[in-house]
Amino acid sequence: MSTARYAYEHVSSEILSEDMQFGDSAPKPGGRLPEFDLSTVNGGQLRTSDLADRPMLLVTGSFTCPMTASSNPILKELYAKFGCAIEFVTLYVREAHPGEHYDQASVAEEKREAASALKSRDQLPWTVAVDDPDGSVHRRLDEKPNAAYLTDRTGTIVFRSLWAGDKRGLTQALEAVAKGERPPEEESTRRLVPMARGVGTMREMTRRAGPRAQSDLWQAAPPMGVMAWLADQYRPLPPVWRTAAAAATIGVGVAVVATLAARAASRR
Repeated sequence: MSTARYAYEHVSSEILSEDMQFGDSAPKPGGRLPEFDLSTVNGGQLRTSDLADRPMLLVTGSFTCPMTASSNPILKELYAKFGCAIEFVTLYVREAHPGEHYDQASVAEEKREAASALKSRDQLPWTVAVDDPDGSVHRRLDEKPNAAYLTDRTGTIVFRSLWAGDKRGLTQALEAVAKGERPPEEESTRRLVPMARGVGTMREMTRRAGPRAQSDLWQAAPPMGVMAWLADQYRPLPPVWRTAAAAATIGVGVAVVATLAARAASRR
């Protein structure tokens, strides 16, 4: 993928569709993560060699990503339980929903500032490393917005999750690796609950990103835009329940319309 296509200005239906599954080039269980030498938001440096002999959970994310916003509270719970045994790292990548307030970074300092804003907003207690504006590491990780890769002490990938918000899959994998064991499953592509959490925060995240991000979502995925708007009406419920309430609202609406239509037809 070209760097121009990577750092897109407008999210599209094609990009959203690509986010729904791992590509053939994504690192797989049994393989290794790409080598990296990255700056961190605290002004330090994180290299592959720094993590030798220690398991690591690497999660991709960005400030404007609803999936990141909804998964970070889960990751913080898991960090409190497994952070002593496993290194947690967020890799700051391209903006999932770029807008006027948080656009794609053109220089390294802009990206570092956005990464710092994410760490501060979500009060992340672990290392936040910053990819370069061209996405040199992220592109070798298949460019997913909020994927998780878990490695063992040898640096071998033992589990990957399409969405870091899959609490069940991550918990099982982290428990196993903390004990020096193999996770019960090597991969999770579960979408329903993680996506429900993400949709529950989507309107808030696109609003923070700027008007362009909000407009792009409606154009790229109108049904998702409707669901996100409805879910936002149910704040301050937890994100997953906002989406459940929105789905129930749509269901009731469809049922009412169908009933009224049937009554009207019977009167003819």
